Amino acid sequence: MQFILLLRQAPRQLAFGVLHSFGSSFGQTFLIALFVPFISASLALNETEFANIYAGITIGSALCLPMIGRWIDKVDILSYSLASMGLLALGCLMIATASNVWWLIAALFVLRLAGQGLMSHVSMTGIARYFSRHRGRALAIASFGFPLAEAIMPATLLALIALFGWRYTYGAAGAFIVLILIPLAILLIRSDNRFRAAPAKATEPEAKDHSTPAQTTDTTDELRARSPSSSHPRLFRSVYIWFCMPMLAAPPLVMTALFFHQGAIASHKGIDLGWFAAGFTVFAITSVLGAFGSGPLIDKYSARRLFPWHLIPVMIGVLLLSLGHQPVMILIYMGLVGVTVGFATTLRTAIIPELVPLDEIGAARSTLTAVMVLASAIGPAIYGWMFAADMSIEVMLGLTIAGMVIVTVMSWISERPGFYVPPGVNRQTSE
Repeated sequence: MQFILLLRQAPRQLAFGVLHSFGSSFGQTFLIALFVPFISASLALNETEFANIYAGITIGSALCLPMIGRWIDKVDILSYSLASMGLLALGCLMIATASNVWWLIAALFVLRLAGQGLMSHVSMTGIARYFSRHRGRALAIASFGFPLAEAIMPATLLALIALFGWRYTYGAAGAFIVLILIPLAILLIRSDNRFRAAPAKATEPEAKDHSTPAQTTDTTDELRARSPSSSHPRLFRSVYIWFCMPMLAAPPLVMTALFFHQGAIASHKGIDLGWFAAGFTVFAITSVLGAFGSGPLIDKYSARRLFPWHLIPVMIGVLLLSLGHQPVMILIYMGLVGVTVGFATTLRTAIIPELVPLDEIGAARSTLTAVMVLASAIGPAIYGWMFAADMSIEVMLGLTIAGMVIVTVMSWISERPGFYVPPGVNRQTSE
């Protein structure tokens, strides 16, 4: 019921969030992967060469994201949105016309930065700073664009590739962004100056949640009012975030690596790879359930209190994958991974406004996102080294569980009384 009421109160703002999370798919790995065989054949690249290029580009775009992502705190969000969509459309057109490896590298860099990076950034940051009391639910709704794209786009684009070829299909994607997504973004928030405006500095009175009568807690307001203005996110001057950073990096590192090496895992366990394909359907369903289930819990208990617990489903899933040899274990494992992914999607954005002033959300989130992208890029390589060392699947999965237990314990420690100090507030002031 609360989700329905929220949709009635702020339909345009939430649709803006869904639009950008959906549009990010043009630069996401799951969609680009559909084109890899056709691009490789066209430019005479083998699978290893393309994988190395893609990993390098992913790392490069992640390193650029903190510098570009912080500008969302300083400019009109519609202007930032249009620039991001324009860059994404340019990337689509560039890859459609790629005739050599260097042009392909440039095109993929633009696609990854604008798609996975900036479009997702606009969606999550805009929603996080506009909503307060119902932030968890709002982020869950905005994140629905990700699974929606995963459900719709692959089959649609494969059909277009079969009919018109891969170049025309990516060119049509660029035209779709320009002719459909950009006008929709303008239509949704053109007249909403409160949503569009860059947040005031922390030393000034901050706007409350304009979609609900609720206000942020007095503690948070006092914290923000006392915090001195800074061009650098004060989040990273807190010991708390350095204890939590490994937990932010763990899901993308582990899940990307396990998904990437699913063929080797299936072969070792004597399970048909088709069970993993079926598992992705379960994964998509449970990730949606996890995202929507986490929203009310975040609104009730806060993202910070829930954060240390969200790796538990994936730890159970990896344990079952390690011990089981029955195909049904793959479905259970993928379902539990989906729950963690759904929780993480909302938690990792919802936690930021609880730690920094509104005018630093974009800078903090873009830096944390860069860390997660880097983790996803190095994950397959780390597990590849373990395979090369002839380490058994059971040992690798056991080390995976041990690592997640360690980062979970670190996150629990950071929440102990007297350990956590709100960023930007020194101990003398807070006491």
